[in-house]
Amino acid sequence: MSDAFDCVTQHVLHLCAEEQLCVHVGDIRHCEIMHHPTYKHLRSKAIMEDGEPKPTRLWESMVAMGRIYDMRGDDTWRMIVLDCVMSSLRGRSSRISRDLYVELCDVRSDMFEAALATWTETVRGIPPRRVPAVMRKTAIRAAYQRATDQTRETAFGRPEDFLDEDECSELPGLKASSLIYGANVRDPAVAEQLRGERHGALFHKNNCMDAVARFHDEIRAGRRPDITARAAKAPVLARSSLLGPSHYYYISDFLPPFIGMPAAAGALGIPESAAYHMVRKGTFPCPPTRMGRSLQVPVRPLMYYMEIPDAVVHPDDVENGAAHASGVARRFRAPRRG
Repeated sequence: MSDAFDCVTQHVLHLCAEEQLCVHVGDIRHCEIMHHPTYKHLRSKAIMEDGEPKPTRLWESMVAMGRIYDMRGDDTWRMIVLDCVMSSLRGRSSRISRDLYVELCDVRSDMFEAALATWTETVRGIPPRRVPAVMRKTAIRAAYQRATDQTRETAFGRPEDFLDEDECSELPGLKASSLIYGANVRDPAVAEQLRGERHGALFHKNNCMDAVARFHDEIRAGRRPDITARAAKAPVLARSSLLGPSHYYYISDFLPPFIGMPAAAGALGIPESAAYHMVRKGTFPCPPTRMGRSLQVPVRPLMYYMEIPDAVVHPDDVENGAAHASGVARRFRAPRRG
C-alpha cells in the first residue's frame, strides 16, 4: 500500500520524468553550468548531502527554485524539495511507527502535512539554506505529537490533496497602466492596442526598438515557440482572431530572465551591501538563485514586487506605437526658420 512518501515520489517522478533539471536558474537554456542531472540523480545527491553539518548550496538552490516557481503558480520545485526532505525521513518515520505502535502511513501523512505547512510559513524571515532543516524538525515533532495523541486514523491518497492550486496563483492585482490617463477604456480591443502602443513608445524612448524589432522577427518566423505558446494562454486576447494569438508575447519575454544582485539592488533602490545582508537574513523581496559563485535574481518576480505590469502585447501594436513616437519626435526636432 502506498503511503504519503511514496505518493509524493511518484508524483515528482511523473512531473520530471527523465528530463534534465537545472537547479541554478530552472531552465538549462539560460544556465551557464554545463552539467544538469536527471531528477533521480539530483534526488540521490540531495539525500546524501542531507546529513552534512551545514546546509549545502544544492539544498539552498533547490529551495530558491521552489520559491521562484511558487510565484509562477508552478509547484514542481516545491514538490521536489518536499520529496527530498521526506526521503531523508523514511528511517525516522519507521522508528516512530514502531516505537509508538502507530500505522506507518499515518506517521508519514503527519510528516508531509507538517512539512508542507512549514514551507508556506517560512516564505519570509527564514533564509533558504535553513528551510529544509526547519521542515524536518517540524515534521518529526508533528509525527511524535500526533502519534502520541492518536488523533489520526487514516492517511490521504494523493499528495495533491494537501496542495491548494490557488495558493500561489492568487496574486494581488498589479497597478493598471494606460496610454490615456483619466479615461475609462471599456473596449478590450482598444485597451489591448493602447497597451502595445504605449510599450512601443517606451521602447523608442529608450532607444531599443532595433533589438525589439529583431525579437519580433523571431516571433513571426516561429523561432520562439516557447514564448508564443505561453502568451497564447493569456486570459484576454481581444483581437486574436484578427492578429493571430501566436504572435502575442509578454513584455518580460523580451527581458533577460535573470539579472545580477547589483542590478537588482539598484532597481529596488537599496545599497548592494544591504541587498546581500537581506539575502543572508531571508528578507530579500525576490528569492535569488545561485549560479556558480554569483547570485542571480529572476526578473519576473522582481517586476511583480516592483508592481511593474507584465503586459501581453502584439508586435504590430508595439511597432505602431514606436512609429508614432518617432514621428512626434521628428516633428519637435524640426529646425527653426529664419
